[in-house]
Amino acid sequence: MRISALITVYNRPDLIRAVGNAPVGAQFDLVDDPRTTQQNRLMWGLLTDIADQVTHGGEKWDREDWKCAFLKAMGIRCKIMPALDGDGVVATGYRSSKLDKAEFSELIELIYSEGTKRGVVFHGEAA
Repeated sequence: MRISALITVYNRPDLIRAVGNAPVGAQFDLVDDPRTTQQNRLMWGLLTDIADQVTHGGEKWDREDWKCAFLKAMGIRCKIMPALDGDGVVATGYRSSKLDKAEFSELIELIYSEGTKRGVVFHGEAA
């Protein structure tokens, strides 16, 4: 079972009860000051603009790839594992969902900065 909820005055008792009833060994993650929905929409809009307009290393990359590149540029650590078919490697561990508001703002500023250097015309939030 996985519970993910923004704590409110209305659901706090239910969440406390869920933690109290959780089996020993269960994991509980509490994230203070998570990113906002507006930040999330903005990030995906900016990444879409970059993916649509920028070629890097001679290739076009999708917005998920760009997100990983920006998280790496921020110093977010990842793991490298061999590909299942033995052909190359896979980078894992790039998760923007673990960022708080300040870190997410830093990510957005980095996207703006790098995109501006590369001539990207930004359109704002994703729909």
